[in-house]
Amino acid sequence: MNLTLRQLRAFVAVAECSRFALAAEQLHLTPSALSMLIKDLESELGVKLLDRHTRMVRVTEAGREFLGSARRVLQDLDIAVLNSRERAAYKHGKVAVASASVLAVTLLVPFMREFQAAYPGVRVEVRDTAEENIKDALLAEEADIGIGTYEEAQSEITETELFRDTLVALIPEQHPLARKRSVSWSELAQWPFIALSPGSPIRRDLDAHLAAQGIRLNVAYEASFPSTVFALVSNAMGIAVLPANSRQLMNMPGIAYRPLGKPKLMRRVCAFHLKHRSLSPAAELFHRLLVEYVEAHRSRLTVPVDPASG
Repeated sequence: MNLTLRQLRAFVAVAECSRFALAAEQLHLTPSALSMLIKDLESELGVKLLDRHTRMVRVTEAGREFLGSARRVLQDLDIAVLNSRERAAYKHGKVAVASASVLAVTLLVPFMREFQAAYPGVRVEVRDTAEENIKDALLAEEADIGIGTYEEAQSEITETELFRDTLVALIPEQHPLARKRSVSWSELAQWPFIALSPGSPIRRDLDAHLAAQGIRLNVAYEASFPSTVFALVSNAMGIAVLPANSRQLMNMPGIAYRPLGKPKLMRRVCAFHLKHRSLSPAAELFHRLLVEYVEAHRSRLTVPVDPASG
């Protein structure tokens, strides 16, 4: 059997228009050329697809059965062509991404592996940094996209929420609080506390959350990066609060992870870019596929904490 795409498109057009003249005009063919395509298709199939009347055309029963298949074939082909053209359009390009250090490890790098496999010609530049530096990197146009914790709305920056994550307590394993299944917010104030730097969005959210409850922390140490917080807690120099997702960053011994009591504190992880600067085709593709990647891996990114775990 030697069916052609021109024959399928001709048949679908006539079936949908119910008139040869309209279908011929739509396909930029003469009515006689269109009629020949339909005749050849019917000859190949060995069935009559259309009943021709003076002005109208009626699809036969066999034609109705074939029409659905013809539409699916053409739709699948159109999608395949679109995907191929899209890939060809992204043979070259560059995307600069500023990401919070933990999210660079838990989200950005695993996504990049898939993205680079599909689009090896696009160069991705990663700037893993403290979260408070992401906005400046975007405003200075040193990064196309930022990935971090949501701050208050910015007039220059737009955000796309990726996922939400719960904040949990990090406690030295021999600490009295480690024997509890969960930790109340007021208990945090009773012990030396290891905090992220004041400019961190997570620190600002935590301070505001505690202030609303009339709680003031006893901050013994401050650090710009969660990895330093992990090291301080592991060495029993205080307790801390970090997003549950950050636990994937490292497997340091001597740390117990405990849920925090009510009211719960969540953080919004977002992708950011400048409102009034259009993303390049490569950056726009990166952003769109990142959102799709998060949706497919949401359960891994929003890590639950088992109160019985270390």
